[in-house]
Amino acid sequence: MLKKSFFSAVLIIILSLSLSGLCACSPPRGPVPVEIGGFVGGITGLGVTILDGAPPPIIQDAGLTPFSFVIALENAGESDVGPGTDNPLVLARLAGVMHKNFGLTEEEAIKTLDSRLASAKRNFDGTTLPGEINYISFEGLTYGPRVYESLALTIRAEVCYDYETLATTKICMKRDVLEAWEDVSICTLRGPKPVGNSGAPIHVTSVEETPVNNETVQINFVIEHLGNGLFFYRNELETLFDACVFSDLNPDIYKIEVFVEPIETDLYEVKCSRLDQQLPDGGAYGVVRSYRGAPLTVTCFLKRTRPINVRVYEDLVNIRLRYRYGEFIEVPILIQGHP
Repeated sequence: MLKKSFFSAVLIIILSLSLSGLCACSPPRGPVPVEIGGFVGGITGLGVTILDGAPPPIIQDAGLTPFSFVIALENAGESDVGPGTDNPLVLARLAGVMHKNFGLTEEEAIKTLDSRLASAKRNFDGTTLPGEINYISFEGLTYGPRVYESLALTIRAEVCYDYETLATTKICMKRDVLEAWEDVSICTLRGPKPVGNSGAPIHVTSVEETPVNNETVQINFVIEHLGNGLFFYRNELETLFDACVFSDLNPDIYKIEVFVEPIETDLYEVKCSRLDQQLPDGGAYGVVRSYRGAPLTVTCFLKRTRPINVRVYEDLVNIRLRYRYGEFIEVPILIQGHP
């Protein structure tokens, strides 16, 4: 009888512990941040390819083989480029060879896109509308000098264009900094936040939020280069040869213009490290430079400038990145001598 009572007591204790675990009042974990939808996305601005057969793999010397060099440009990202847009500069130039040997002056070896190139877009039903394609063509090229046998050369096609990244992130705002378990289904003041990026070679890859006081939160966001080229500050050009100079000695290399703007422009004051100018609508602006293109972090403080009646809510912050982007393709060509 005593043995039976002992096992009954143990069973009651185990059940009590199990039930107490189920009824614990610790707050549930918040949702894991995911990327904000609505963008086509991707890490390409302009897709750069060389048209098949232009140039041909083999030509003859002494001007005997006229040929073309045609560069195809597809706007795979989500910023319009070309004349009449916010990103007007799109150029291509031939490099890596003596221009005069191919019948070109230095000025003729650079051409700009003379028409607008619309971006890719996401439709309301989730399908994607591809961006426009256009071409920059160098026509009537020949190799003028004579060679004794054959000569292998590499022609580099350099493309340089203005581009933008549009990023959006959610932030959590409360009347006080105390975290309550019933708020978790809406948002929390601490931790990683969801972020979405338009299709472009530079992204905002992560955002973290931390409360400072009852009116202010801190957000840290990371800007990261994901493309295959190099990025530059949009300087004023004296000549087209000054655009996208692929050299670490270029003072404009690895520089980006950054705009941070809350969607509710009249509700917040924004101040950011590295961004030393205030925008008229309450945002912040500045030019930042990363070390040899490495990821960089920008810290911003968003202060609510007037009281609100809503105790907890989510809001949006837009981050816009402006830059000049350069990449190149190298094409081998064999020049054969003739008897």
